[in-house]
Amino acid sequence: MSDNKSIYKQFCEEEKNVPLFLKYKWFDAMYSDEEWSVSVAHKGGNVQGFLPYVVTKKKGFTIITPQFLSPYQGVYFNYPTDQKYANRLGFEKEVINELIEQLPAMNAFKQNFLPQFTNWLPFQWKGYKQTTRYTYIINDLSDKEVIFSNFKDNIRREIRKAEKALVVKEGDDIELMFRMKQDVYEANKEDYPIPLGKLKNVFDYCQQNNCGELLVAKDNDGNIHSILLYVWDNQSAYYLHGVTALGFKTTGSMSLLLWEAIQRSATKTKAFNFEGSMVEPIERYFRAFGGIQTPYFQISKTDSKILKLLKY
Repeated sequence: MSDNKSIYKQFCEEEKNVPLFLKYKWFDAMYSDEEWSVSVAHKGGNVQGFLPYVVTKKKGFTIITPQFLSPYQGVYFNYPTDQKYANRLGFEKEVINELIEQLPAMNAFKQNFLPQFTNWLPFQWKGYKQTTRYTYIINDLSDKEVIFSNFKDNIRREIRKAEKALVVKEGDDIELMFRMKQDVYEANKEDYPIPLGKLKNVFDYCQQNNCGELLVAKDNDGNIHSILLYVWDNQSAYYLHGVTALGFKTTGSMSLLLWEAIQRSATKTKAFNFEGSMVEPIERYFRAFGGIQTPYFQISKTDSKILKLLKY
């Protein structure tokens, strides 16, 4: 294990508020040791920040890209206590510069940063670009009546309808979710891009670390209408993956599962993140649950002229 990985591992074991998708254990479980690495800024034995990443080598190119089922990546800062705001910005610049310097030689970089990351200027000064993306977040899970009242009328109707016909239970058949997703993609004449092994890996990690659940909505005849996988850390829960069977698109089953996930999340964490989408119909659906539209950054840099031409 490299020195950076050892330092990163120890820090994550001691600091409980590292977001789920930036934890050492997450990267160690999801990827082989050769696939991922981490930049670590530290001074006087204290970790100041880190940037974990996955390296993909394909057709002669070395690239760092977002990964399926890991919706956020980016920089984690370990701020000094009682730091003034102006000093905080200087600290962020210093840490980011050091993290960038440690990145390997590569043809392209792209990551979706967590919404709480707000200062991308140091990346801009190093030649990186930024695209603003959006998610929807329910920031306060303490009052479920208020949350439900903030849903659009059609979502509330869907949930009430589904509650009369369906039952929600925890599930463990991740292969069924995989097959249902394949069916949906095949109906659209597309290939489902997530391997079964990756889906199993994520679900196994969540079970072993008590940070995720698979929820299933089914009717009295045992028909599975929808399946939803959500995960959480100390700060937020995240809608990670979901599917509705082709024959049950109008039963309100996915809305029911999201409502169940939101209510369960209230006993585990502080917020619920719908994990965003820039696809118009999906954005419209998530927006209907009353969350706050929240920007997050996709930060990228492409050094290869060929990849630029290919619109990497």
